[in-house]
Amino acid sequence: MSSAEYKTSLREKIPYGMYYFGQGMIYALVSQFLMMYYTDYALLPSLAVSIIMFGGKIWDGVNDTMFGLIMDKVRWKSGKRFIPWIKMSAVAIPLSTVLLFSIEGVGNKALRIAAAVFTYAIWDLCYTVSDAPMLALPTAMTPNIKDRGSFMTFSGMGGAASIALSAILLPKIFDQYGFFVAGVFAAAVSLATMSFVTLTCKERYHVKTEHNEPTLKETFVYLKGNRYLMLFYGYRLVSGIISVSMLSYMAKYCLADVQAVSQIAIYSMPMIIVIYLLSPFILKKFDKIMIYRVCIILTIIMYITTYFIGYENRTVVIIAMAIIAALAILPGIVGGAMAQDCVEYGTFKTGTRKEGITFALQSFINKIIAAFASANAALIFHFAKYNPSLDTQPAEMVDLIWNCSLLIPAAGMIAGIAFLFAYNLKDKDVQLMSDANEGKVTKEEAIGRMTRSYK
Repeated sequence: MSSAEYKTSLREKIPYGMYYFGQGMIYALVSQFLMMYYTDYALLPSLAVSIIMFGGKIWDGVNDTMFGLIMDKVRWKSGKRFIPWIKMSAVAIPLSTVLLFSIEGVGNKALRIAAAVFTYAIWDLCYTVSDAPMLALPTAMTPNIKDRGSFMTFSGMGGAASIALSAILLPKIFDQYGFFVAGVFAAAVSLATMSFVTLTCKERYHVKTEHNEPTLKETFVYLKGNRYLMLFYGYRLVSGIISVSMLSYMAKYCLADVQAVSQIAIYSMPMIIVIYLLSPFILKKFDKIMIYRVCIILTIIMYITTYFIGYENRTVVIIAMAIIAALAILPGIVGGAMAQDCVEYGTFKTGTRKEGITFALQSFINKIIAAFASANAALIFHFAKYNPSLDTQPAEMVDLIWNCSLLIPAAGMIAGIAFLFAYNLKDKDVQLMSDANEGKVTKEEAIGRMTRSYK
């Protein structure tokens, strides 16, 4: 195929973003509010919630690795690699989300805990199937690095719009009608928006590499040799493990209203719109890793500044948290594209192409971040003897929630930032690697034109 035949269109990019709108509403509901549902509505002990979250990651380590191997192995009769999985997930993830928020009516506490374990494991598996193939899809649509990056812009727009809308609507829905209705609402939205991508997006680009049955040993060798993938995922893993999910608690107890989450979303929306309008110009002018580093450093500064502002200054805090939310947009856009760049680097270095394990691992890390954030918060509440039956928490508990909500995420980012400064994969060089992988230029020609040498 010629370059023109590989060119993608808005007809593909808009549904790609719509998919992430639907998935984003599910992710927002689970990552921000599942722990509160477990502790304050299903009345599960905080320690049990922490064990469920941590135990789920053992399950993740199994199902994400196996699904990555399956994705690299399976060749559907249609010739497609990712679209068939996406068709399944468009139905599976909404249904499993409804199940996740349906345990409140189980009368016995032990049975409620068992139901939480079972439904969380099912949801987790469905999310893997919904995430990894979508992250990999642009690599099967076009060899153009900038064009692939534009898909990440649309996915980021869809996800950000969804998370902002979720922050406004979901607290109102569960506060008035309960979490089951909120789950049904999110599932209906996701089912309606996630299906279009299977009708419009076309897999048209296939790198010809030797296809052998993937083995665990071969996969680990590939991952070990992909230095930049390990550095990028290393940062995300370290910063994600040192994190907490307490925004809804901070809003409820520090800012005196759980619907302060909605206000943060409303304040952040104008900033997010401006960032998206400017993002094409920013992405053209700067390398993705430079954008990522700057946003993380600014976020650290904002977390620490907000801590010193104090929760007594409610309006200022809401504005500061809105700025933090807006600063997450560009890393969200470039992060997916950086993983795609690492696929090209891995193919260039090894001659094998493993989108499946690369993006299954990314999905695993996304869930690790969400799970550790919730599990860490649950452990803190357990040892601090948090009592969900109290409408007003003691001053010591309010201070603890405030301190943890701001200082722990900042500490995680600081702990992982060395990984970002060791990552120096340049956008121009990645395009040369992609051209060599496609056969447009020889590997030697690509190396000769690169800005630096790569190990």
